[in-house]
Amino acid sequence: MIIDLVYEGALKKLTELGKIVDVSNELKKKVTNADRVMYVYKIFEEYNFFPSTLEVMKSVDVSGYYRNQGNKCYTKKNFYRALQYYNLSLLHAPFNSENYLLSLSNRSAVFYELQKYDECIQDIDLCSVLQCSEKLREKLGNRKDLCLKFLKNETTKDPDDLEALDILSMKADHDKQYVSASSKLQVVCSKDMGRHVIAKEDINVGEVLADEEPYVSLILQTHLLFACNHCFSRKPNLVPCEHCCFALYCSKQCATNAWNEYHSVECVLLPTLLDMSFTKLELLAFRIVIKARNDHTDWKSFFQTIMDAESKVGTDLHGHVKVGENWIYDSKYYVSIHTLATNIDKRSVSDIFQKAVTAAVLLKFLLDKTTFMDADNDDQKTEVIQCVAGLLLLHIMTSPTNMHGISTNTDLHGDGKYVSKLDIGSAPFAFHSLINHSCAPNVVRFCELDTSKMKLFALRPIKKGMQLFDNYGSHHALEGCRERRASLHFQYKFICTCEACQRDWPTYLTMRPKRISHKIARAKSKYLNADIIEKLQVGDRDTAIKIYNKLCNLCEELESYVPCIELCESQEALKQCLAIFCGSLPHGYNETVDWKVQLNA
Repeated sequence: MIIDLVYEGALKKLTELGKIVDVSNELKKKVTNADRVMYVYKIFEEYNFFPSTLEVMKSVDVSGYYRNQGNKCYTKKNFYRALQYYNLSLLHAPFNSENYLLSLSNRSAVFYELQKYDECIQDIDLCSVLQCSEKLREKLGNRKDLCLKFLKNETTKDPDDLEALDILSMKADHDKQYVSASSKLQVVCSKDMGRHVIAKEDINVGEVLADEEPYVSLILQTHLLFACNHCFSRKPNLVPCEHCCFALYCSKQCATNAWNEYHSVECVLLPTLLDMSFTKLELLAFRIVIKARNDHTDWKSFFQTIMDAESKVGTDLHGHVKVGENWIYDSKYYVSIHTLATNIDKRSVSDIFQKAVTAAVLLKFLLDKTTFMDADNDDQKTEVIQCVAGLLLLHIMTSPTNMHGISTNTDLHGDGKYVSKLDIGSAPFAFHSLINHSCAPNVVRFCELDTSKMKLFALRPIKKGMQLFDNYGSHHALEGCRERRASLHFQYKFICTCEACQRDWPTYLTMRPKRISHKIARAKSKYLNADIIEKLQVGDRDTAIKIYNKLCNLCEELESYVPCIELCESQEALKQCLAIFCGSLPHGYNETVDWKVQLNA
């Protein structure tokens, strides 16, 4: 049963019993998140609303089924689909079994066809360590010889382009307090804007303003079979968790790190969490709570961290932790994530009830199926339950308005054009969460492929004292003011008052050309003609490098004409350059295969 049906079933039953009004009124009286969740928890216990959990073990039969599906795709030369099925076969195969060996062997064949010769050899070498039949050993040996022959004849690849690396690097020093941010930025607070970020000095278009690793990350189910589930590396020789059928890692080190941080708790619950279709934000909230506790040696020290963090909310040290002699704000530390805004004062009782239901169900799973909640004594156990209940609801509420998507560009249609966005994962970035929204933003975010690291770039010139504005998904060039405000209010609980909304800027399709200077018009024609646009769309790195600084200058010069078609087009070209520098995925990575948590369900 999916989690939404659990909520809807409880709502229907309480309505039939005439108790829904009483439940709502009682929930309104609850002051703390822990009290809200425990109130719902007791209701679920009383009426037996809690769902059962699912157990999925490694299976020769399931592994064989997915390997056969992979073979069918391989025969049809659908190699990216075959790769996913072979990874599924590897996940379900008992560790180091014959099925495990065959899955690796077949995957090496896919790598060979995709001309990933180093990766092919890695899988072959791993097979050779296992008990391999002479026939298979000979077949793999021949494949390896072919790979070595191709590698010998390959021309040496150019090292990473220094100019692109330079564009992606922050030139200013890192701030000593907000350590992922440029020293050109400052965090301030006001009643209307809350905590927000302003420029301490003039900032030019294209400058890197932040470079941030998340506290923890979550890969989307659609990419679980393509990348390391911990660090997002695209190294294709993924190895499965030895215990469950739902986690792949690029190395033993990543598998160990994931286990220590959160997977040791999640592992047994992943079949249930995936089968019940919890959202990415709910799963991320769950993972944040687990990692936060596992960052500490015991519950007592964890409780103290929470108390210290909450005592500094609203002060200059909001979200900070003391490292040595310095107070810093860094996503590396849980405190910065714990103190993000929940907007609970703007939430309806039905919204709080639904989120409390999710928290109560997750709490039940932790209590019944893991040792995560173990405590030294009964008194501490009660405190642990209260703490975890409250934290689950806290992060389920902070996630929708503070988490950031991790994405890249891809060739969606197989036409060689890398212009479509592909979502890969989601993560909490403490500094980026401090940047407010505008429908005409002056900064833009990108993640480097193979990582979950996020970089912030200036998209418009930002003068000293001006606020930085990100875009939360509603842009003036694409939607009218009314639609944008409705969308933003629904998810983020605010009425947008940005310049584009206040002045009712037109969309791109309704804009009329402006009388720009001849100098700027010539520059645009030279650096943003049809040939250059075509090259950027197909991901031409050399073109992107050559015109990047020209586009930055063009955006600077067009700022006085906003809103205008010319600036919209220049900004899009600039963003396409950044997408090229950060890395894109070829066609095939967007073609995900159908698979079930429990094959025979």
